[in-house]
Amino acid sequence: MLMTSRRSILMTSLRSILMSSRRSIPVLFVNLLLTVLFLGNLRCKDPGGVPAGAAEKDAARDSERDSTYENNTEKPRTVGLPDGSRVLMGAHTLLLLSKAFDQTKRELDLDGEAVFDIVPVAGKPFIIHTRLLEIEVLGTRFRVDAHRENAGEEVDLLKGQLRVRKSYHSDTDNEPETLETGEMVMINRDIDLMEKEKLDSADWKRMKEMH
Repeated sequence: MLMTSRRSILMTSLRSILMSSRRSIPVLFVNLLLTVLFLGNLRCKDPGGVPAGAAEKDAARDSERDSTYENNTEKPRTVGLPDGSRVLMGAHTLLLLSKAFDQTKRELDLDGEAVFDIVPVAGKPFIIHTRLLEIEVLGTRFRVDAHRENAGEEVDLLKGQLRVRKSYHSDTDNEPETLETGEMVMINRDIDLMEKEKLDSADWKRMKEMH
């Protein structure tokens, strides 16, 4: 569609140039210059109208990620983080640590399910980013289920305290939720709803077996 449109523009411009050439050389030169500038401007955008440079910004974000922990098996896997914290990773789970992890800040991206046992470090908050949530760790042990292909995510607090907020701007509610031991929060992006509830006994049993 875009290439057809450009051909039409080019052909129209060429006809105009050929007609103008019968009048004067200066007019011919001006028309040629305007055509080059216009077509050059079209090339600055992709077919979807995304400004040039968007891909470079995505690449820059990826370059900020340094360490990768991945569990491609069907069994849980325990890993140790540079700050001494431990993570029990569920099946097909990915952790991406920031390049400055354990230096100026402790941040990571999670795609999947994991139980975290976080070591407190004064002045270095522990923050987890998922597709829908930003989780600030104020306690020690909790579980996150946040596979990117799913519409919903869940955070269960086993011990300590957490502050959870939506990672995107909501038209209904942008206030964070503070979780205490034995509480959970569920979020669904499709209906833009985040709710805090108490964990039931079945959830407690399942998470103890996992950990």
